[in-house]
Amino acid sequence: MAPHIISPPYDIWNLTGRDVIFGCEVFAYPMASIEWRKDGTEMFLPGDDPHISVQFRGGPQKYEVSGWLQIQRIRLTDEGTYHCYAKNRHGEVAAKASLTVIPPDQMNLTALHLLRLPHHQEEDYSDSEDFDDYY
Repeated sequence: MAPHIISPPYDIWNLTGRDVIFGCEVFAYPMASIEWRKDGTEMFLPGDDPHISVQFRGGPQKYEVSGWLQIQRIRLTDEGTYHCYAKNRHGEVAAKASLTVIPPDQMNLTALHLLRLPHHQEEDYSDSEDFDDYY
């Protein structure tokens, strides 16, 4: 069965110097592998950047895998869109989320603007027929 993202990463806003974590949970049989990429880059993360790391673990349910992308002490150059790619021999699926980096001197103006933005709406990345049969 091709992978299905059951918990996609969410958009994040944070101050420079803070740590952020994007998460992604995938259901697939056989188990899927998860890779991360930032828009505008050719290679998968973390690459050779010491302030970016990725982790994976099985679960929390059978045939699920959870993956995280952590960026430590974010900088303005970390701002962008990040993609979680999940694949196995039956297919591949992707989900994305954006990171907005706020310099501390912009916090008061940005906080008021962000409160007016619409809340993130989760996209359905699953094919409901196959998903319901296995989950």
